[in-house]
Amino acid sequence: MKRTLPGSLDQLAGLRAAAWVRESTAGQYDNFGPESQRLQVARAIERYGLIDTGIEWTVAHSGWKIAAHPAWSEMLRGAGVTFDILVVGYASRFARSLEAHVDARRAFHAAGAAILFADERILSSDEGAWDAWAREAVEAESYSRKLSRRVTEGYAAKRRRLGVPGGNRAPLGLVREGRPSVLRIDEDAAPTVHRAYELAAAGQTDREVAAQTGLAKAHVAEILTNPTYAGRLRTGEPAGVAALVEPDLWSKVQAQRERRRTRVPGRVVKRNYPLRLRCAGCGRYLHGDTGRYRHPIPTCEAFIAATPRLRRRFRNSHDKRVQGHSYPQSWYEDAIGRLLGEVGRVDDAAITAAVGLYRQDEPPLDDLVLARIEREREEAARRLAKTRDLPAWKSAMARLDAEEEMARKYVGGPKLTAPEIVDYLRSLPSLWADTGPAGRQALAMALFARTDVLGFEQMIYELTPDAIELGLDAALPRVFELRCSIAEFGRGERT
Repeated sequence: MKRTLPGSLDQLAGLRAAAWVRESTAGQYDNFGPESQRLQVARAIERYGLIDTGIEWTVAHSGWKIAAHPAWSEMLRGAGVTFDILVVGYASRFARSLEAHVDARRAFHAAGAAILFADERILSSDEGAWDAWAREAVEAESYSRKLSRRVTEGYAAKRRRLGVPGGNRAPLGLVREGRPSVLRIDEDAAPTVHRAYELAAAGQTDREVAAQTGLAKAHVAEILTNPTYAGRLRTGEPAGVAALVEPDLWSKVQAQRERRRTRVPGRVVKRNYPLRLRCAGCGRYLHGDTGRYRHPIPTCEAFIAATPRLRRRFRNSHDKRVQGHSYPQSWYEDAIGRLLGEVGRVDDAAITAAVGLYRQDEPPLDDLVLARIEREREEAARRLAKTRDLPAWKSAMARLDAEEEMARKYVGGPKLTAPEIVDYLRSLPSLWADTGPAGRQALAMALFARTDVLGFEQMIYELTPDAIELGLDAALPRVFELRCSIAEFGRGERT
């Protein structure tokens, strides 16, 4: 039965109250704002005879984006369940978004609860106060929008007059001083900035620059792309401080970074990496990177140390980025082709014997599908308890019964004969060689449940149940030794 909403402030006595206290930032929250709001809430509870449940949400978050905060969702779920009236100090402390105000009001009233703005003495369920409620909601967002424009204009004026970027933190090598604040060079930190640019201009990566300067990698990227060091702000105005970095050094660093970029705005470059390779040393997955399968940073020692011969060759390479952390895409994918070629070493009789019991047993049930059906049954039961919608529950149960029946029924095609299986397995190497990335990905997923690699030395894999049923388990070695020819190595080294 739907709860009757209070139509005026006189009807609030005896209803359960909860509190909502919000400030825009953690710094503001630590000051006196929250205590003032709590005082207004306490006075409203006493004034209207509400029952204080002690429930309070205290949030330090922007009112523009408050609907994304976890406390907001929790508060909406509690409406009409743990409390009847949400008491807020004043309207703009509830939210700065008109949309959030409207959505919350609708959700509250549907749940049999209401919102009380203590300072304005406005109750959301009072139809006589609707104009006042709407005006407060609109003004809350209007004030925030005006404030945002004023801040933007203020920063623009500072940039034009003083050459100072927005925000309070000066970049490394510069400091703010005076009122209004202006930039000056920090003589102690400036050499670190200049050294970072020199290392980058010499071809060092951000990670290598960070290691040699003691800075964080993300901080290095900020420094090497901040035009303030070259005498201008990001918005194009001249910086109010002398350039820390010479124009030719700045340009050289930007050119170096541009050459290393793998993502170029306006251009979409896609390359398919069909294998799902995992490092046998640490268990992390390799990722595709400009024609290579690369170990994520930090690279584990087991992966690097697995191929000492190749590491020695890489160490002398002109490409200093290649130090055993990654290997060419073609090496691993060609290795899969050679692995599948091992089927040719097994005679037909052995394969036939391995698949003699092919699909003689009942097919295994799809446990994931059955588990999902069971979860949906429980969810339907919870919805029934909440909504009392019996027809919807019956419809859901009928659908789930049909899905379970299909999941427990084998609907596969006709069984393959032993000669057909032999022919299929014999065709795998040529099928792998002739197909493209999408086909290789589908074939790899059908055959391999897991593929672990140790550098480019070993591949340890696990076959899928379907591949085992086909007899592939008996035809392939459990651990495959990886190798490449000198010619292949030379091509990979130049990649």
